[in-house]
Amino acid sequence: MKWAILTLEDFHFLKNCVLSANLEGSDSSLVNIFILQKKYDTKTAIEGGYLFRYYTGAENRTGYGFPLKLCDQKLPEDERNHSLHDALSFIIDDAKENGRELKFCLLTQKQKELLDSCLRSDFSIALDWQTNRDDCDYIYERQKLAALQGKTYHKKKNHVSRFLRNYEGNWEFRSLNLCSISDDMIFVAHKWLEEHLADSEMSEEERHILVLEHEMIKIALQNKDDFALDGGVLYTSGQPVAMTLASRISEKMLDVHFEKCLSGAASAGAYAAINWCFANSCDSYEFLNREEDMGVEGLRKAKLSYHPDILLEKFYSC
Repeated sequence: MKWAILTLEDFHFLKNCVLSANLEGSDSSLVNIFILQKKYDTKTAIEGGYLFRYYTGAENRTGYGFPLKLCDQKLPEDERNHSLHDALSFIIDDAKENGRELKFCLLTQKQKELLDSCLRSDFSIALDWQTNRDDCDYIYERQKLAALQGKTYHKKKNHVSRFLRNYEGNWEFRSLNLCSISDDMIFVAHKWLEEHLADSEMSEEERHILVLEHEMIKIALQNKDDFALDGGVLYTSGQPVAMTLASRISEKMLDVHFEKCLSGAASAGAYAAINWCFANSCDSYEFLNREEDMGVEGLRKAKLSYHPDILLEKFYSC
């Protein structure tokens, strides 16, 4: 296979071509694949009616991703109707040619079962699998986050109410789909980065990750129309204080890539407020995938506090 970085030209071809109906994981978001290429040294290949990915990250993020099927009408006739067997044949041959161990990563339970069954029955290959709690995606029913009803969301509703009281008549949420707010998103992301880099106890690796993430936000917004991004900015007294940025995984699933809030507004409930505002603004989706917590204790606590409907496990072979 011919491996390369994913280009904008590739993205344009793929965005209406990947069969996304059953996709759930954040790694299946084309926008994520594009903007995370540098972080995980990801290479892609389009061949035989599939999009292939190879990740070079940490132990649980090294290997081939699940091959993503492309819709037949977009393909040359000789590449149509290829099966998972054919896709795995490509991967097995590629691993041999490049001296790579046959490893897979970031597979959901369903994807793991499909791949494992095919490898065992068609290729007599058996793999051992592990999962890492840090990689689990948090998936929520959008309507629940929009309504915040019942005892389950009592504390979150109180946070939103506190924000509304603090800024009564002096706040606004603007949607990226309706307004030109990219500069305000960058402003919030930049100020958020400055606040966190001021932490003298932060390691150089942690600083590098935050700077790299900031670059991802800028790359995403530079291509916001190509990526069909969703999101919004929360304002108080006319000033941007929080932002969120998302993209489509499937017709029913939206992937929330970034959510940032300046410290002053955060203490007044702005994180809960922008989460609530955004959930109400994207009502064409059934689910919000708010991605993994990466083992960060504070992030895990925050994500669990919204009571995920699905904790989507990711598996890797070892």
